Amino acid sequence: MSSGTPVELVEAKLHTVFKIISLYRNYSQAAAAVSNQPHNYGDAVDKKNPSFAKSLYVGNFVHAAFTKNTKEVSLPKLNKLFGICVPKEFGGLELSSASISEAYKRINFADLRENIAHGSIVKCINMIGTDEQKRKILPQLASGECVASFCIYESKHGYDIQNNETKASQKNGKWIINGSKQWVMNGERANMFLVLAKTMDECNRPESELNFFTTFLVKKSQNSGIKITAEGNHYNVTFNNVEADCILGSENEGLNCYTMLFNSDFLESSSATLGEVKNIVQRTSKHFHTHDRSSLIKLGKLNSHLYTMDCVLEFTSQILDTYDPKSDYELILARLFVSETTRSCLNLLNDLGLSKKSFKYIENSLLFEGRSNLLPVVGALLGIQYAGQFMAEDVKQLRNPLMFPKYTLSHIMKIQRSLKNKPKLNHYIEKHLHPSLKKQALDLEYCLSRLQFGVQNMFINLGPDTCYYQMILERANSVAMDLFALAAVLHRVSQKLYNSNTQPYPTELIFANVFCNSIREKCSQSVDEILDAPHNVVDPHYKVIGRNCFLCLTLKFDAGTPHRARAIYHAIRVEKEPNSSVKRICDTADKFLIVKLESEELSSLRASSNGLLDILKILSEVIQKFDLKSSSADYDHF
Repeated sequence: MSSGTPVELVEAKLHTVFKIISLYRNYSQAAAAVSNQPHNYGDAVDKKNPSFAKSLYVGNFVHAAFTKNTKEVSLPKLNKLFGICVPKEFGGLELSSASISEAYKRINFADLRENIAHGSIVKCINMIGTDEQKRKILPQLASGECVASFCIYESKHGYDIQNNETKASQKNGKWIINGSKQWVMNGERANMFLVLAKTMDECNRPESELNFFTTFLVKKSQNSGIKITAEGNHYNVTFNNVEADCILGSENEGLNCYTMLFNSDFLESSSATLGEVKNIVQRTSKHFHTHDRSSLIKLGKLNSHLYTMDCVLEFTSQILDTYDPKSDYELILARLFVSETTRSCLNLLNDLGLSKKSFKYIENSLLFEGRSNLLPVVGALLGIQYAGQFMAEDVKQLRNPLMFPKYTLSHIMKIQRSLKNKPKLNHYIEKHLHPSLKKQALDLEYCLSRLQFGVQNMFINLGPDTCYYQMILERANSVAMDLFALAAVLHRVSQKLYNSNTQPYPTELIFANVFCNSIREKCSQSVDEILDAPHNVVDPHYKVIGRNCFLCLTLKFDAGTPHRARAIYHAIRVEKEPNSSVKRICDTADKFLIVKLESEELSSLRASSNGLLDILKILSEVIQKFDLKSSSADYDHF
């Protein structure tokens, strides 16, 4: 029994309550700050049809999206994929998301970029184009008479769209475009371009740090002033006094169109990647050695990876077709999961003796996918923004504990259970799954509860600055991605078991059990790191270790403005290294660009004049190419 008078016991309880209330003051401030963050993707919480993926951040399992049955896909014979997204009234096929995914699984991987660029323009015109533009342009795009591509990025700025230099100005009532675009897909064959250009010059002032853009549709003709040059697998397109055919969307709101383009191809590119990996496995499976235990385990892992990717794309397509056609976060999670799992498949294929030459083109497509570094953070911001909006009601009640004593006390008990890693499980997910999957349903419920607790602690520990902790955001997104994949696997396995008139599928159950065990383990580790954030996260320590392993020369350049510093950072980071012995990395701090030149060959470079000459050549290149002035230099281990 507890010692002390009743008054002392009451005082102790009240002290505990007020301590937790003070914690939740931080939590409420963070939730409010995050929910108010402006974001192109962010919408108010739809309580009638809540987002399946975003709801994972608040521990909710949206059974309305999960219980939809998957329909069998009947795909018509297709020679080209030009019209699969075009509505039927404009001469297209208007296929479902599931059919589009299946079509891209069968596509020749070499034709992927052409079809993705074309399909992205079709989606933009269909969403924000005028009725006249749809009637005039979509039939041509559906038939393949007109092939389209987009001109968005520039070599100096990459994904830093705000600093693009291509401009459009009005002359005699017409829009004239001047500038150059790089990394254009299908540039030589395309006869229509979607161009993002800076407009509204009077508002594009440096002090405002905000530029206005408009998207234009431009048709290519012999005398149009468009010059196209090939550079590897991409093209550079230069516009010299080119007259635009029309504006797509609203004037000075071109960034909305860019947002659509940014995530328009996630389902298609993921499906094509999975289809190509399957083709490689089928072509080379007869050469695999299955006589030893190690090879059998690797083959089992490979087969499991292919199965889970298939489940994720099928589940994502089903949500788009039957629940929420505007699902954005589900597409991001599917793309990230397929990319990450494909890398694991390629490593397994290499371990099984398959030459890297057989899949180098897939590896390169993943390596040079510039969005892969952005998507985890973008996804996590979507999730925590949704959590901040969803938890607004919780915050109101926790701010007034005397008005809502029952809710406050129940919340305190819930926190105590979560701190002990023993969350209360309500057994609500298993109602929507086959009885054979009871254990897996409880594991999914446990992981959901842990993610919710981790997000709450992010708000409490990091406060309104939650949005700026990239490594923590990536961990939260990783847990959400794994839980989304687990839900997809359980959805398919449960349907298979229900539809089976014979004995349960033992292989399906094995897939579900193995994947569920691995996800629970990963979830526990990642959530523990989120709970310890920001002080006990290991990433900064790895950075220190990495720096100490290299011979390092660090220089600080004044780039003029923060925007220019970030643009030069991107240009240096993606540039091919001129010398294999020296590694070039860079970072930014306000308007300064920090360039580091590192080498693992410590002993040889210390004594080698050639090594020092390599470093000096690189420095000269950087200074001349970007017109920089060095303000300081540090020599580490030199």
